[in-house]
Amino acid sequence: MAFIRLELLYERVGRLLADEYGVTADTVVSAGDIGAVGYFSRATIFDTVGLVTPAATAYYPVDPDIVAPGNNYAIPPRLILDAQPEFLVIVESYGRLGLMQDRDFNAQYEQIVKLGTDIYGSRGMLVFRRSS
Repeated sequence: MAFIRLELLYERVGRLLADEYGVTADTVVSAGDIGAVGYFSRATIFDTVGLVTPAATAYYPVDPDIVAPGNNYAIPPRLILDAQPEFLVIVESYGRLGLMQDRDFNAQYEQIVKLGTDIYGSRGMLVFRRSS
C-alpha cells in the first residue's frame, strides 16, 4: 500500500490556499513537493527542487549546515528571497536550519498556517505568505 499521508496534507494545504486565501492561477506558490499543492490550489507553482522551475537548480547544492538531521533536503533562503513567491509551503524540517533562521526571510514572510505532522522529523507543515 502506498504511503499517502504527506500527499493528503499537501492536498489540504492546496484546498486551504484556494478556499481561504483566494489563491488563483495568477498567484505564485512555492513548494518542494508540488503535485497536490498545485493541483488543488490551481496556483502557478514555483518548484524549489527544479522539476518544473529549472532556474531553481542554480541554488544547489546547499550548505550542508542548513539540512536538518535525518533529512537530505533544505530550501536555500536565497532561492525564496530572489523568487519572491506570494506563498511558500514546506514541511518545517526543510527550512528549520536555513530559511527560518534567515533575517531577510523573516522580515518578508509571515507564517499563516501550521498543520501537525512529524513527517521527515518535521514539526509541522507550514505555509508562509509574503508580507512585504
